[in-house]
Amino acid sequence: MQVNSVISNSITQDIRLKGHQSIRFSVDGFSILVSDASYAPVYLKQYTFESSVPQEEQVSECGRILDEDGLLSFEGEIVLIADSMAVTLLPDQFFDQDKKCEILEKVCSPGETDLVFDRIIKNRKLMLLYAVSEKIIELSKRFTGDVKILHTTECLISLSDQIKSSDHQRGVVLAEVQSHTLDILVIKGDRILLSNRYSLADPSDFIYHALNTMKQLDLDHESIPIYLSGMIHEEHELYGLLGKYIRNVIPTPYYLEHISREEILRFMILSESSKCG
Repeated sequence: MQVNSVISNSITQDIRLKGHQSIRFSVDGFSILVSDASYAPVYLKQYTFESSVPQEEQVSECGRILDEDGLLSFEGEIVLIADSMAVTLLPDQFFDQDKKCEILEKVCSPGETDLVFDRIIKNRKLMLLYAVSEKIIELSKRFTGDVKILHTTECLISLSDQIKSSDHQRGVVLAEVQSHTLDILVIKGDRILLSNRYSLADPSDFIYHALNTMKQLDLDHESIPIYLSGMIHEEHELYGLLGKYIRNVIPTPYYLEHISREEILRFMILSESSKCG
């Protein structure tokens, strides 16, 4: 397992009581962010497994590290982010609490021991349904403080508020690219037209999915911008390659203290999770 220690400052008692802790699980590992009450990062580490590891082992290793660093006794806000492929958005009038498992199973395949969570998307009249593994739920119960379990999709929708309102009206694509996953969100007329997740065999595959999404929705490559977050930054070769096909490729605007622009892009979903309602 590789460790990328971006920030490793001491976590004061005041931060433990009033701060924010976010943990994101992904296909190849997990990331941990601790911020103070004003959302300034004080601890940020990314743990990556070199080969495919069952999520049970990932969550177990995460729990061990949290225990060693005294973060299970954190009493501030705690958010766990599930990167499950089993997720869907639907208009809230079609939501039925008693049939949420059945609804999700019609569009994707949750794991046998997964539980289906539901979250109202504020100001959107939408309901988000997503699967959460039993192991993540078990980890959530080990914390001293209360824990919210969110999905990447909700964080990306929240992140879209960073985009200027004129783009929301004219049309905008947000793409959150990680090593093995792509989340695409399309907004036009301030309405969510599409929210999709893809598994990536290689990060470069995100370009095909982005272009295909724009083609399917008849979005003009010259006028509709794509805002990127995740691993693709302005100096990345794939950033320039996408720019050959789409005129406006833009890093998603976001601010985090003490870290580089490249790291802000990679970890902004992790940070934004603490700001979801």
